[in-house]
Formats: sequence, structure tokens, C-alpha cells
Amino acid sequence: MSGQPEMLRKNKTAQTLFWLGMALYFLTRFIALDKFPIYFFSDEAIQTMSAFDLINRGFRDLQGNLLPVYFENGQQFNLSLSVWLQVPIAWLPRSVWLTRGLPALISLVFPLSVSLWARDFVKSKYWWLAPVIISTLPAWFLHSRTAFETSLGVSFYSLFLLFYLKYRLQNRKHLPLALLFGACAFYSYAPMQLVVVATGLVLLAADWRYHFENKKNLVIGLVTLLLLAAPYFLFRFRHQQALGIHLHLLSSYWVSNIPFVNKLGIFLSTWLKGLNPLYWFFPNEADLVRHQMQGLGHLPWFLLPFFLLGFWQGLRNWKQPAYRLALIALLVGPLGAAVADIAITRVLVTVVPFSMLIFLGFDCSLRWLSEKLPLKKVPATVTALALAGFSLWMSWYAIVKGPTWYSNYGLYGMQWGGQQLSQKITEFRQNNPGTRLTMSPSWANNSDVIMRFFLDDPLPLMIGTLDEYDLYHLQINPNQVFILTPDEYDWLLQNPKFDQVEVLDRLELPDGRTGFYFLSVEYSDEAGQIFEIELQERRLPEVSEVEVLGQLTTITYSRLDLGTIAHIFDGDELTPMRTLEANPLEITIVFPKPVELQRLTALVGSPATRLSVSMELANGNEAPLFTEQIASSDNIRPVLVEFGSVYQVKKLIVWIESINEEEPTHVHLWELVLE
Repeated sequence: MSGQPEMLRKNKTAQTLFWLGMALYFLTRFIALDKFPIYFFSDEAIQTMSAFDLINRGFRDLQGNLLPVYFENGQQFNLSLSVWLQVPIAWLPRSVWLTRGLPALISLVFPLSVSLWARDFVKSKYWWLAPVIISTLPAWFLHSRTAFETSLGVSFYSLFLLFYLKYRLQNRKHLPLALLFGACAFYSYAPMQLVVVATGLVLLAADWRYHFENKKNLVIGLVTLLLLAAPYFLFRFRHQQALGIHLHLLSSYWVSNIPFVNKLGIFLSTWLKGLNPLYWFFPNEADLVRHQMQGLGHLPWFLLPFFLLGFWQGLRNWKQPAYRLALIALLVGPLGAAVADIAITRVLVTVVPFSMLIFLGFDCSLRWLSEKLPLKKVPATVTALALAGFSLWMSWYAIVKGPTWYSNYGLYGMQWGGQQLSQKITEFRQNNPGTRLTMSPSWANNSDVIMRFFLDDPLPLMIGTLDEYDLYHLQINPNQVFILTPDEYDWLLQNPKFDQVEVLDRLELPDGRTGFYFLSVEYSDEAGQIFEIELQERRLPEVSEVEVLGQLTTITYSRLDLGTIAHIFDGDELTPMRTLEANPLEITIVFPKPVELQRLTALVGSPATRLSVSMELANGNEAPLFTEQIASSDNIRPVLVEFGSVYQVKKLIVWIESINEEEPTHVHLWELVLE
């Protein structure tokens, strides 16, 4: 009986140390949460704004579907659970702290899950150390302080693993909860879909005897799984092109025109890259700077020996489900990212098995040291204090030094300025009533979403640049004020079309340089003549050589500002081209050898469109002019012209006109199919 009070005392001490570790984790997530990361990214703002719009639409999406599963972000559907979780706070006054605070609060389940895994299934007396270890991980420190959906995926995945072990080793009744948290991870972040499914399939195979021992529980699990998967399949049925569009936007090799075997090879090499310790434990140049902490790897380099030791412990104890689970999670972690390329946001879920294996390394080391040293508590105490010290230093380093880590604050760097610029805009409008503001979007992705977050609807400014004024000789309102980046300001000063540039206000970057200029501008005296010369030059067509119907043809076409002429012959309906200003779009194809044609199909955009076709035949004659016209639509669709017979064509001329739009305008064309 004397051992029981001692055991209770040890348990109470371990619990106290655990809560101290959780307090450390909580502190390092929430202190100065709105100050670091120094940017507030559009992918963070879109969470709250999508929830706000969802509420205003009566919980319907843009297509009118009630309780939508996925939401659009740019041109793709890649938001789901992250938006729904923002609904309870979307009606509150918007703030960076609130938007980031919700996923940061949810992230507490990650150290909690690993701690319970270590206590209940590894049976480690050092289980309380897990929150302190996780507090030291730079990649997780940075991303758990954002509203990126990737952090939600990590948090729910850790719960998925924990409750799977509870189902496997404690009580079968935990299976529905394991599946629920797996579904939450699945719906949190697009790359998590493959990770969750792969984890489930591997666990199904690894523990198949256990799964099939209880048929009743198996049926409950299957029914639960079907219910959780139903929203996903309903979405795929309604938006059948969404996956292809998403892969195109990621520039995934899976939608490229290369052999399937090559794609498998790329997938394997990319997956291995996601497991490379050099990528994880040392600074790299592969990830964008805004997803890194200067001078630090995604995981601290001094944890590498403990990871390797923990990995070895996992292999030695492979037959034990708790150890096997950590190794399985490590192997499947990079799968979602491997569909495109490794990036820390896509592969962040791998910090879960990394932290588990690092813990195993510490557990093994501390057990060995406690046996060798007379003061058995010293190793664990020193370890905890050292890790906590590093965690606190890292927090100080990020919050105090982070604003000046990198010199690129623009689109390809930190994308800094959302909160600060919106505050400056509000002050400027108060001090300069009657002005009309136009803000350049070139400093950030989806800057309109960021401005909506801070300035609300309707936006008190226009989103645009001076490009339109540089392309056409437009009237500049005397009260017009442009907000430009330093690069745009330098370009303006060197542009002979503009004169009398007056800087009215500035916003400084964290390093003291000017980040944004508020200025007025007028055209120069020689602007009119320059515009006339440029207009004549733009009316000259472009010429390219493209393979069409097995021949290298010469194609003359109206000038483009999006895509290339080759895109309309690549068989890919997701790669359009667009005219700079011409309407109609004119395309002339000269074939080295006459070809037989009997119809032509153009895949066009939503405006009412007229398709006209003229042909010069092999015998020198001209075929009749063929014309087809379609009304406007919400979707891209084909326009078909039937020639009525087969013609031997030497030269083909195609006009595609947006009927109700005057030039200059953009005419889109996705595909041109000759048959």
C-alpha cells in the first residue's frame, strides 16, 4: 500500500508539469498573435469573409445550394471546414486576433493528443514533456499562429490518430469519433484528403484482423464513414471539373502530357523529398520566405538525433500499434503535397509523426540517463527547461526581429501591409475628403479580399493600377489618388506619358523604407502622340508557328495578353488565351499542305458570341462565309460551324466576336477544334 501514495504523487507531479507545458504552448501561440507573422494573408482573410458572406446568403453558396461543403477561393474550391468554423465569430468586429485566434485555440489539441498518446499507449512517465517539445517546432510555431487551413488539418489529424488508438487498444466504441476527426482533417485542407485516405487504408490493412473481429462495430464504422463522405461526393457530382481546375492551378504534373510511368516516378521522388531530414531540420530555399523563420529549419536541428533515435525505436517496436502508428503517419504525411510539389504548408501535417518520434527519442534518452545518473530527475528537468527556454527565445526572436528578417515585402515575399495600409487609407480619407482612391493590387494575392476584411463593403476605393491609363489615353480625375508600390512609383517617374507626380502621403515598411505611395499624377504634353504610335503598333498581328493537324502551320492572330496561341490547340479546356483589346479575335492559319475540313468548333466564354469562318481552298477558290451565333451564358460552351461538305483547305480564317461588347475588350478562347 505504501507504493500507492507515491504513485499518486508522481501522477500529480506529471499532471502539473503537463499543464505547465500546455500553458507554455498557449502563451507562445497567443502572445502578439496579430503581430507575427507580420503579414495578414488573403488566405487568412478569406476564411472570415467567406463565413460572413455565407451568413448573408442564408447559408447558401453562390449557386444557391444550401449548406455548401466547399467554398471558392480565387478560381478553385479549396475551403471547407475552415469557413464553417469561422461562422460563430464572423458577426463580431473583424480583427486579425480573432481570425487567427480560433485555429490557434483549436491547435491546443495537437500537444494534448501527443501527450495522451505518450501516456496511455507508449506508457512513458515523461508524457508531460510532449507540449514543450511541440512548442519548439519553428514551422508549427509560425503556421499555428495563422488562419491558414493547413493548421486545422494538422490539429484534427492528431485527434484522428489518438482516437484510432483508443479504438484499437481501449474500446471499439471510439471508432465513430476517430472517423469524425479524420473527416474533419479531410475537409480542413485539400492536401489532407490523400493523407487521411491513405492513413485509413494502411491502418485498415495493418489491423485488418482486429477490424473484422466485430461485425457489428464494423457496420457502424462503415455507416459512419458513408455519412461523413456523402457531402464530399455530392460536391464532386455538382462540380465535376473542380478537381482538374485545382490541379491545373497547382501546376501538377498529373495533368501534364507525359507518360503515366513518368508521373509515378515524379510522385515517388517528390514524396521522398518530403521525408528528407535536410529539408526539415535545416534552412532551405525551396519554401517561400513568408513560410520560414530566418536561420531556422522547419524543425530545430538539435532535435534531429532524437528523431533518428525515435525512428529506430519505432522500427524496433513495429508490432506495437502505438509505435507503428507514428511510422505510418510519417510515411503518408508527404503524400498530399507530392501531388504537386513539396511546400511546408502542404506537408505541415508531417509535424505530427515527427513530434511523436522525437518524443520517443527523448523518452529513450531520459530513461537511459535516469538509470545512469544518481540524480534521476535532473535529465528530465534540464531537458524541459532547455526546451522551454528555446521556445520562449524563438517567440521573442519572431515577434521582435521577425519584421526585418526579409527585405522583400511584396508579392513574392512577405506580402506585408494589409492591416497597416487599411489603417493609412482610413486616415487619408479622413484628412482628404472628396478624394477618389485607386489601390494597386500588385503587392499581395487577392488584395481585394484583404481590403474587404479591414474596410468592409462597399470598399471605399477602387482596386487597380495605372496600367489602364498607360494603355489608353483616359481622363484622370483631379481628385484621383493612386496608391502604388515602390516599383510602380519608379516606373511612373520614368514613363514619358506622365508628369506632375505629387506624393501626398507614404506608408513605411518595417525596415523604414517606403512601402506605399499615395500620389496624384497628370499626363505629359507628349502623351497623346505616344498613345497614337503605340495604338498603331498594337494593331499589328502576332505570328507564330504551331503544330495543327500534324503540320507545322503559320498562324497570324490578334495580340494577346493572356495565354498563347498554342493553348487553343492543346486539347486542354483549362488553358485559355485572351485578346489584349481586339474584338473580334482574328486567327489566320496557313497549312503547308491542304487539309480536309468539314466542321470547326470553338470553346468560348460567357458573352453572346459570333463565330465566322472563311477558307481559301486548295484550288484557289474561296468557300462561302460560314457564321454561327450563340446567346450569353454563365458557362464556357462550344460554338459549332458545320460546312455541309468536306473542303480541301489551304488557308483558314476565323473570327470570334463578343457581340455586345465594344472594342477595346477581351475575347476569350479555350479551344479551337478542326475536323
